[in-house]
Amino acid sequence: MPSDKLTRREVDFVLRRAAEIDTQNAGPSDRASDESLSVGELVRLGEEAGLRGEAVEQALTELRRGAAALEPEETGTLARTLGASRVVVSRVVGAPIDVVRRAVDRFLRDQLMTIRRHHGDRIEWERAQGIWPGLVRSLDFSKRYAFSLVTRVETILSQEGRDGEETAVTFNIDLSEMRRERMTQMGLRAAMAFALLGLGGAAMVPGFGVYDIVALAGGSVAAGGIFALERRRYMESRGRVALAPERFLDLLAVRHARRVGDGT
Repeated sequence: MPSDKLTRREVDFVLRRAAEIDTQNAGPSDRASDESLSVGELVRLGEEAGLRGEAVEQALTELRRGAAALEPEETGTLARTLGASRVVVSRVVGAPIDVVRRAVDRFLRDQLMTIRRHHGDRIEWERAQGIWPGLVRSLDFSKRYAFSLVTRVETILSQEGRDGEETAVTFNIDLSEMRRERMTQMGLRAAMAFALLGLGGAAMVPGFGVYDIVALAGGSVAAGGIFALERRRYMESRGRVALAPERFLDLLAVRHARRVGDGT
């Protein structure tokens, strides 16, 4: 096994994922400090936490599969306010890769995405353009299209298991443009609220006095409220984006298990 180092975030992911695989409730040990650990040290740490070595190795495989199964560490105003620029969902489904590939293709096309570039088991998707997709998205009052604001998605499939009856699926969803546009909207709407209520109210009475202070304070409160409201709406949209592929993978796993059980 290689002795390359893993970061704290990677250690946390592997231990958490290994615990899920091992169907145990053990969490990361307090020994997982901010310093990096080698793969061998991580395996020993997992064993001390009561995890099977096979579960830890499978979690490591998921970590190294195509795209990292972690949200990137980001800094700056955008990351602090609206979160990371991408959402990564990774799962192992108990179905052959051809079955999973067809299901993923249908799911993303139903989400009004189209193929941008095809790299075999790694496919780049982009938001479908045109009058009809735009009209459908604008009339999506039931929030059926969770990816309506997403511009790019990358899917990675890889065959797992000794008999090839398992498939690893990774959705790497790019939210950078969606996040940037929403931040701009939030800033403009907050500025407009402050200008109308704060500066507009202060301009109604010449001079500077208590009325002007109250008007400016009211404008600031209104701007802050609008900013917070828009941020909450964005986080709800972001949550729907992350939930959509998770639900899809859950349904795919259940549907295939039923077919296997029925012998079809």
